Order: sequence, then structure tokens, then C-alpha cells
Amino acid sequence: MLRTKTKNDTNNRKKKMTTKFTKMASVWLLALVAMAAIVIGEDAPDQAQAQVLSAEVEAEQDYVETEAVGTSSVQSITFKKDQAINDALRFLTLKYQRNIVPSPNIMGNITVTSLYNVTFEEALQIVIGPMNKYEIKENFVMVYTSEEYEQIKADTRRMEYKAIPLYYLTADEAQKLVGALLSPLGQMATSSPAATGVPTGESISADTAGGNNLAFQDTIVVNDYPENISDIEELLAGLDKRPQQVLIEATILSATLTEDMEMGVDWNFATGVSLTGTSATGDLVSGDDISRGTGATTPMSQLATSQFNGTPIEVRGFANMASNGLKIGVTAGDMSVLISALEKITDVTVLANPKILAVNKQLGQVYIGTKLGYREGDTIGEGGTIVEGSVKFLDTGTKLSFRPYIGNDGYIRMDIHPKDSSGSLNAQGVPDETSAELSTNIIVKDGQTVVIGGMFRDVVTSSKQQVPLLGNLPFIGAAFQGKDDNTVRQEVIVLLTPHIIEVPDELEGERRAADIARKRLGARDAISWLSTTRLAEDSYSRAVGYYTDGDTKAALRELNSTLSIRPTYLEAMRLRDRIVEEIAPEGREALERIMLKAIEEEEADKWMRL
Repeated sequence: MLRTKTKNDTNNRKKKMTTKFTKMASVWLLALVAMAAIVIGEDAPDQAQAQVLSAEVEAEQDYVETEAVGTSSVQSITFKKDQAINDALRFLTLKYQRNIVPSPNIMGNITVTSLYNVTFEEALQIVIGPMNKYEIKENFVMVYTSEEYEQIKADTRRMEYKAIPLYYLTADEAQKLVGALLSPLGQMATSSPAATGVPTGESISADTAGGNNLAFQDTIVVNDYPENISDIEELLAGLDKRPQQVLIEATILSATLTEDMEMGVDWNFATGVSLTGTSATGDLVSGDDISRGTGATTPMSQLATSQFNGTPIEVRGFANMASNGLKIGVTAGDMSVLISALEKITDVTVLANPKILAVNKQLGQVYIGTKLGYREGDTIGEGGTIVEGSVKFLDTGTKLSFRPYIGNDGYIRMDIHPKDSSGSLNAQGVPDETSAELSTNIIVKDGQTVVIGGMFRDVVTSSKQQVPLLGNLPFIGAAFQGKDDNTVRQEVIVLLTPHIIEVPDELEGERRAADIARKRLGARDAISWLSTTRLAEDSYSRAVGYYTDGDTKAALRELNSTLSIRPTYLEAMRLRDRIVEEIAPEGREALERIMLKAIEEEEADKWMRL
């Protein structure tokens, strides 16, 4: 009985242990299942993408390249033969990571199997073919059929307005240049043109001062599709540039002619000048091969263009004069050397020496002379009274007009029209004018001097002599009087030296470089090396060297030494102010405070000594 009971207890314990083990196994199994579900859930997107890739690649490897790349990368791609366009677009979406949205009407297959070294745009254009179009809208690439694309582009609701300001081009010029870029429905309006020229003298009035004209730069307003407006803006950005300028150094001379110069100045005697030229009816050459010798030159009328390899100059509009008449030439030397050479031959008077800065293709004028007044249109009114006409003026003297055209090779073409005239009133009160003028079109290199001569004038001076008292007697006074008329023949010579001017910043840099180069030479040898002037020059030269090397602190220290030696050294003061402004714009005020304090201390010391 006891043995049976023990056996039953043993069986019960085994059942309990089995049940307990089963429960624990179930718990662990559930835990493993839960963990597996979590892992599978996390890997689901990757598995989905892998399924897409596997579906696209297939067993026959529709696409060889499957790794995603950047949108700007250049890649090689291989497609399955006769692959559908939509399938190829899906692959490009994954490969280039771009959002491509094709139209439901996109049909057909691709016509290529391999693309090598192509960008995204190139691959996309090949895939969709010539019968389909695409448009990039922010982060999406929309693909349409040609019919859908044309319908979308023709939608007038897409048209917009855009105001485009102009800074150098006029509105009328811009309208002519970009009008061809408008769509058939596009429209363009321009602002009112500005008044041209500058009123002078009596022509100045309220109307010429601007009135109610809009006071802003020229503007064009475009109403068109966005892509057309974008093309117009791009074109105007390339056209609306700051124009180049030409600095014309004009010197107008009057040379007195002696008896042996009846036909003008003989340039053979102008030693130290190399002049290449010809008479007014010939051709002229300007180029790098112009001689720079110092001896006497060949007469201009004997020069042949075959002697030179430069650029032929177009000369036209001259009167048919003798070989020693109107002449034009080019010299590569300094203008001051030419004037000095002329002064050794005869008396030379500089009538004018203006420097004119003219914009490319714009007119520049210089006038030196006298306005001869006269009345015009006197009439007899009712009752025999004389009605005086309006007062007119005749411009006499020397007038120079020019218009430069800048080339891209360092040459300048210029339209030149010099004129020299004199006038007087005849017995009827009508002015008579005697003038010599010419018009020509020449090409000259930047920095070379154009010499125009052969314009003559006769200056008549009258002197009266008489015996005192007897010469004033009536009837017989003429017997005690004498008149002497003296005529002086002069030749007007025009010298023109054009210089192509770049932007002002470049001008400042060139001027600074020239100043530095000049100052580096030190003071003149004539100055004693112990004088304060020489010491200040040497100190300033060292300061300029420090500034050029970028050591502004050392430059300031040296400039302080310079100004202590020579307090009125203007160049040193300017360089110091420039350095202070470059280091700190607010430093100018601090510098002024320091200077005022130093002056006060110096004045205080003077009072203490007194």
C-alpha cells in the first residue's frame, strides 16, 4: 500500500514538472516570435525595396547599374532591350534619386540599351525620346507627351508680369534687342526716353530741367510666359554692361609760319620726333611697326603704305589739295616732345589743352573761339518803321568734334572733325565766314598721338600812325596820317591722344602702382641727402614699400616718422588716412581726435614757454 502511494506521488511530480516545462517553453516561444516580428517589421521597407529592385533587374539583368548615385553624377547604364519607357523611368528614379512623375499617356519602349557617361538630364531625354517632353518643377520632374506639353505651355494663365530695370542700355535699345524672344502672346512696354544733350545759355528752361519726368533708370515691363521672361533677363544681363570710356588728350596749337613755311610746318626739321603720316588724300598706317627713332623723319607726302605692316587707316572726306595741304599723321612718342620740337622750329601757342572723358560711341566736342553777333530778318512795318529781327551768333574759332569706337585689340577708331574759322560783318551787316575743316575716320592704337595739320589762318593787325595835332585836322589831316596792315600766317595743328579707360577701381589701382613706382625711386639726386626733404622722401618710400607688402602697422609707424620730419607732406597724410580707413572705417574719427589732442598739447607748450 505504501509502495503504491509512493509510486503515485512520483507520477504526480513528473506531471507537474512536464506541465511547468511546457508553460516555460511556450513563454519562450512566444517571446522569440515577438522578437522575430519586430525584426521583420523593421526590415519590411528594405525587403520591399529589394523586391522592387529584384523585379526590375530580373534574371536577365535588365539594368547593370543598380547603385543609387547623385543627380549630378555621370554614369553608364545598360537597359533591357525594348524596355518600357515607364519601367526605365522607375529605374532612373531609384538610380538618380529624383522624383519623376510620368503622365498616364506615356507609352512605348526605349530605343537604346546602353548609355555611357551621361548625366541625369541626358539619360532622361534619351529615355523619353523625341515624342515626349519633361519639365522640372522644384523637386519633381514632370514627363508629358508632346501634345500635353504644348497645351500646358500655351495656357495663358501661366503668363506673368516682370519689370526689368536697365542701368546702361536705354529702354528703346533693349526693346529692339530682346523683342524677338517674346512669345506670340507676349507684350513689352518701355519707360519714356530721357532727354538727350545738355541745354546751355538761353536754352535752359523749366521744360529742359526734367519737369514731371520719372526720375529713375530706364525700365522695360514684360508680360509673357516664365521661360520667355527668363530668356530675356539672361540676355539683358549680358548686354546691360558698363560701357568703356576713352580719355582724349586734345591739344590745339597755333604755329606762326615764316616766309620759308608758306605751305605749313616742315616736319623734316622737327628733330626728336618720329611721325608717320600722309597727305589728306592718301592712306595712313598705324601699328606697332611705327618707328620711334629720334632723327628727322620722311615727309608725310612721300610715305608709302607698303613700308609698314600695321593696320591701314581709313582717311576720307578731305578736300583735293596739294601734297603739302591738309595732312594727318601718327606719332608713338610723347606729346610734350612733339610740342618741344615744334617750338624749336617756330613760335607755337597752345590754344587749348582739354582732357575729355567720352563714353564709347558718344560724341565729344571742344570749342575755342568767339561768337560773332548779328541781326537777322529786319523788316519794314506799317508807317515805314523798321522792325528789328532776332539776334543770331556765328561761331568762329577752333572747334573739334570726335566720336570714339573702342575695339577689343587695343585699337580705337575715331570719327574726327576739326574746324578752324574766322568771320566778319560786311557792309550789309551779314557775316562772312572763312573756314578750314576736315572730316576723317582713323584707327589708332591706345596711347598713340594723332597729328592733324594744314589748317591755315591769316591774322591781320592794323596800326595807325599820325603827327600829333596835325593828324586830327579836318580835310588836311589825312596827309599827316599813315596806316600799316600786318598779316601773320598761322597753321592750326590738332594733337589727339586717346587712352582706353577701364573701371574706376582699376584706374585707382594703376594710379597707386604708378605712385609707388615713382616714390620707390626716392628723392631727386639734386636734393642733399642730409636735407629734411630727402629724409622725408626716403621715409615715405619705405612706408610705401611696407604698405605694398601688406604690413600696414610698419607702414603707419614709418608714416609717423615721415610726418614728424615734414608735417606738411600731403602724400604721406593721404596714405596714412587710406590705411586707417582700410583697417577700421571708424578710425578716421579717432585719428582726428588724436591730431586735435596733439595740436592742443603743442599749443599748451608754447604758452608755457611764453
